Parts: sequence; structure tokens; C-alpha cells
Amino acid sequence: MNITDYTSGPWEAKDQWGYIKIHSKDEGVCAVHGLGVNSQANARLISAAPDLLQVARDYVLLCQLHGMEGAVLDSALSAIAKAEGKA
Repeated sequence: MNITDYTSGPWEAKDQWGYIKIHSKDEGVCAVHGLGVNSQANARLISAAPDLLQVARDYVLLCQLHGMEGAVLDSALSAIAKAEGKA
């Protein structure tokens, strides 16, 4: 398995017996323990990860197509590298 491989999205978070399970339609991804406000916020962020990664990739492509540069592009490239285990 490559470090950039991950369970394809979309991911969904559901409360289950004292923890929040994050899963795709095919398999479980992870669990966030606890049902408090912070746990719910963390689960929502984790479940949005595949969508956020795709938005960052689309943004970088758009910038490259139009020759754009700047701090936001640099941040997007950094976030992508972090998600791919290259940071």
C-alpha cells in the first residue's frame, strides 16, 4: 500500500455506542472516541477530508492553468503534501 492510498470518499460520521464511526460506503475509516462537542467537530473534519483534498487539488490545477502564484497556492500545495505524507 502506498502512503497516498486511502479509502475513497465520500466519508460519513455516525454516532455509535459512545464513539463516532467514520466510514465510506465500503468500509470503516476510523473512530473518534467520545460524543462531546469536540469529538463531533473532529469527526466532521475527518469525514470531510477526501472532499477537502480534492478541492485543494482542483485549486492548484486552476492556479497552474492560469499562471497564478501566491500564499494561498503555497498553502494548498503544503496541505496536499501533508495529506500525501510528503511534508
